[in-house]
Amino acid sequence: MMSNFFFIMMVATRLMTVSPFLVEGQSMDPTLYDREFFLIDSKIDQERPLRRGEIVVFSNGDDFFYVKRIIGLPGETVRLEGNSVSIKKGDGQYQRLYEPYLASQEFDYGDRRYFPVPEGEYFVLGDNRAHSKDSRTFFYPFVSRETIQGRYLYP
Repeated sequence: MMSNFFFIMMVATRLMTVSPFLVEGQSMDPTLYDREFFLIDSKIDQERPLRRGEIVVFSNGDDFFYVKRIIGLPGETVRLEGNSVSIKKGDGQYQRLYEPYLASQEFDYGDRRYFPVPEGEYFVLGDNRAHSKDSRTFFYPFVSRETIQGRYLYP
């Protein structure tokens, strides 16, 4: 009897951290499409910190919520150049990021730009780079952990 109670409480607690979200726009094509519903997990803690490649929902100081993919983690430096995104590794060398989810592998970022990501913040990009308002275009290019509503969960 007591174990059933704990099971029900665990499920109820887990359900309270899940929320629906609707995509508006093409910035995450082909991963998520305009008008597609998905679920986000709002529980982000030390046990399961945010990781590179995860899709997150956040606000950016305006009246909108954004859906983007985490590219740069706190303390890293992101380099955009030509048709590639690179991350500075511990040895000081940049390693090109493998991004199989992109709408087009032919996108050109233009001149070399560096983005040193502050602690507690993230650098994010849409999967459809040609049609995405993201860290490249935000007035302040980084997304604070406090503004992240949750991570993509399902489907």
